[in-house]
Amino acid sequence: MSLRDDLDVYLTQRRGLGFALKTTEYLLRQFCGWLETRGKSDTFTIDDAVAWARDRPDAAPVWWSQRLTAVRPFAAWLNASDADIPVIPAALLPTGTTRRNPFIYSQEDLDRLLGACPAFFPNPRVAATMRTIIGLLVATGLRIGEALRLTIPNIDVAEHLLTVHGTKTPLDRLVPLDPTTTGTLVEYVNSPARLATGPSPSGPIFVNNRGGGFVVETIEQHFASLVDTLELTPVGHRRPRLQDLRHTFATRHMIAAYTRGADPTRTLTLLSTWLGHTGPEHTYWYLSAVPQLLAAAAGRLEPEGPST
Repeated sequence: MSLRDDLDVYLTQRRGLGFALKTTEYLLRQFCGWLETRGKSDTFTIDDAVAWARDRPDAAPVWWSQRLTAVRPFAAWLNASDADIPVIPAALLPTGTTRRNPFIYSQEDLDRLLGACPAFFPNPRVAATMRTIIGLLVATGLRIGEALRLTIPNIDVAEHLLTVHGTKTPLDRLVPLDPTTTGTLVEYVNSPARLATGPSPSGPIFVNNRGGGFVVETIEQHFASLVDTLELTPVGHRRPRLQDLRHTFATRHMIAAYTRGADPTRTLTLLSTWLGHTGPEHTYWYLSAVPQLLAAAAGRLEPEGPST
């Protein structure tokens, strides 16, 4: 059997245990292709795996580590199956988790993004899709993948709720909507530009020109072009991302809790539910190192002056 044949068996077995492995499959198929260009279709060494992981010298070390991490369990599985493949030590290409400081959109930034869509995107359907997606992410904190997987039956118009099916966690959740957000979604669903694609009544909310769902990369590219045109990227910083709308949602809710006298602990618990986290500790990741929030929290903790 070739490594590609082995890979098919490996993926089938692991998916039978409940693993999705979408990124892992993408990386391992790349690895197999890389090996084939070097005349290896049925074996590889530790040096091969490390060389492939570092094949992009301009990439961050964390990316090298992630690529090797995809190969390591595959190699261990092959080794356990009596293939002449070595086990790859865990100490190779170690790196700590890196995180990118989120860009917290101001209200002016959000207004500009939403207002620019009709002029920036010449196709009315694309313009309406981007404007509605951006507004939905701002209002709900959904992941972009979750938003694109929403279907018409997921909208409860009467109760102003979205049913969001879990991806990173196996739990589905209900996300509350402001009535204005529900109205915007209904308006988009019934828009002539969307209906002209012949979408299924039970299919995706957000549709491409064939009435099917979008891939995440297409929406991310549209958004990046819009951000560049509006020149939202601060000097010396990376381009703001769609993911940063999720950080903005969480941060704005916590700032409101601190500045309006609400209970921050209760707000954090609610945010964990809305964001689809299994516990508040995961939500903290979205909130740390945000100056606006730290300032709001510090103001809440400042002692009151002496009474007169």
